[in-house]
Amino acid sequence: MIGSFLTRGLVMVFGYVYPAYECYKTVEMNKPDIEQLRFWCQYWILVAVLTVSERIGDAFVSWVPMYSEAKLAFFIYLWYPKTRGTSYV
Repeated sequence: MIGSFLTRGLVMVFGYVYPAYECYKTVEMNKPDIEQLRFWCQYWILVAVLTVSERIGDAFVSWVPMYSEAKLAFFIYLWYPKTRGTSYV
C-alpha cells in the first residue's frame, strides 16, 4: 500500500510536475530554442497517448506486477537529458 502510494507520487513528480516545469522554462525564454520546444511537444503527446491508452485498457494493465514502476522508468527515459527517449519513440 505504501509502495503503491509512493510510486504514484513519484510518477506525478517525475512524469508531470518536473517536465511541466522544464517546459515552462523553455517557453518563457526570451528566444526559445525550437528543438527544445519540439522535444517537449513530443513528450507531452506521448504522455497523452499513454494516459488515454492506460484509461482504455485499465482492466488489462491494472493487475500487471510493477506496472507503476515501469511507467515511472518510461517517463524518466523520455525526458532524461542523456537518453532523450522521445526522439526514439
